[in-house]
Amino acid sequence: MAESKLSVYVQLSGEEQKSLAGEFTWNAETAVGSFVYEDSYLKQSGYLLDPVVLKPRPRKEVRNNGIYGVFRDAGPDAWGRDQLTHIHGMLDEISVLQNAPEDGAGNITFHPDHRLHAYTLKEIDDVSKGFPPSDTVISNAVNPTTSMGGAKPKLLAYDDGAFWIAKFPEKGDPEFKNAANEHAMLSMADQCGINACESRVHQLPDGRLIILVKRFDLSGNLEHFTRFGFASAHTVLGMGDPRKDSGLKSYPLLGHQARLWTRKDLGAELWQRLVFNALVSNTDDHARNHALIYDGQWSLSKAFDIVAAPGAGPVRLCLQIHTGSVIATPASLLISADEMGVAREQAIETIRSMTSLILEQWRDRIGGQMSAKVIDQLASAFRLADEVRSFDFSTVPATRQTRRYKPT
Repeated sequence: MAESKLSVYVQLSGEEQKSLAGEFTWNAETAVGSFVYEDSYLKQSGYLLDPVVLKPRPRKEVRNNGIYGVFRDAGPDAWGRDQLTHIHGMLDEISVLQNAPEDGAGNITFHPDHRLHAYTLKEIDDVSKGFPPSDTVISNAVNPTTSMGGAKPKLLAYDDGAFWIAKFPEKGDPEFKNAANEHAMLSMADQCGINACESRVHQLPDGRLIILVKRFDLSGNLEHFTRFGFASAHTVLGMGDPRKDSGLKSYPLLGHQARLWTRKDLGAELWQRLVFNALVSNTDDHARNHALIYDGQWSLSKAFDIVAAPGAGPVRLCLQIHTGSVIATPASLLISADEMGVAREQAIETIRSMTSLILEQWRDRIGGQMSAKVIDQLASAFRLADEVRSFDFSTVPATRQTRRYKPT
């Protein structure tokens, strides 16, 4: 059959039970999806799964191979898909959603009764020997969680009254120290006034470090839990068409599009994250590493997946800093403030204060968890911050605010 149908469930804020939101239809031949809400769902809740695309009379979806953005966000990404392929063989798009674990991001699921499976830290210690295998195929002794996005091998953990993503080392991290890196960056982001995820570093019995990142879209315990809506910036920006995506990868445009969801001006908050990412060379700031969260209303989620990347030459972010440019310089950070509605005086103060904190703290925050050699190699990640220290911002001419972003 060319067409497949899938029931879509949602766990509304503060509720433990799922509600049947509607039915998703996917055509394998045309790669076009469509969705119809249940009348009773709209009458009882009024919560739209996507206030832009999935309105009461949703339009058909042709991007993302016909999978609506919030559905793709709820399903597995690189790591989870790899595990599903190992277990089931090659799956089409709708089969990926049907077979996805229950621990995906947000409050949308595709199973009426599935329950969460999360590991205690003791259980993680017990199964960690040989995990992940070198070919990234998870052992049969470990359930294929989590479906949270990203390429790193990971498991869902429950500890100290909260749910955490336990992220394991991957190839290319020979000292297994990226956990310390990410934990330090999230901690410094918090110190810089950014609403960042809480994290911890945990040492496995074999000496490897893993990072535990607290889930911001899931609360409670394994018996009684509630979820919050989740939409990646990839979804908010309307990405999913390779012919158009390059022009949509933009911080200012994300600020503009997010207003359609939140009815708020998020320009200053997004700009802060842009600046921090640039100052620590977090060059993996792609659109799936930013998100909105729904807890009665849509807002910017906590910052996550921030890792300092050593390198040389200009710092190039994934999203445009200002119109047409992904290259981060002291001047471009200030120009982006103009485009995103941040006053120049405040912008300069923010850039300088972030720079001072980062340069003063990064070594101490990582110290003891990396060799001196690796720490010295990591220093190049902060080359833009070094440049900011001696930069004269008065030399940057004022720019006109972009038409794409007009704060309220």
